[in-house]
Amino acid sequence: MLIFWGVFYIVLLLAIAVTVLRIGERESVIAILIVFMGSMMTIAAVFISQAKYKVFSGLVTSVDFVVLAAFLWQALRSRRYWTLCLPALQLITCFTHIVKYVAPEFLPRVYIAGQGIWTYPMLALIVGAALWARADRKARAGEVQGERSR
Repeated sequence: MLIFWGVFYIVLLLAIAVTVLRIGERESVIAILIVFMGSMMTIAAVFISQAKYKVFSGLVTSVDFVVLAAFLWQALRSRRYWTLCLPALQLITCFTHIVKYVAPEFLPRVYIAGQGIWTYPMLALIVGAALWARADRKARAGEVQGERSR
């Protein structure tokens, strides 16, 4: 069952990444690239560490904290408010690592769920922002067309 969710996540991530890269503005493109690179680095870290979320993995933890730093950088430089949600969601992911480190008896399935569940709202937020930006561009283009025809 875990393999199914892994494949589902990768297919969803790729579909959203392609969509955002085609229609998104700068902020949403940067955000999806951070999520994509973070996901690929996490997959690599899980295979390298062989932890498979049964025990605390410093490598996977460091990847998540690097992603947190990247989201913080983006949120602090952005002019959009929606980017503030990304480091908040990533911080929850980082806290699950801290909990696993402090309480090693923390169940692996709960640890996996705590790690993976927060990426889905991030993806929804990013694709929503890209769709909003596209609609805004179209509306502004329509206003310009209307002014020209007068």
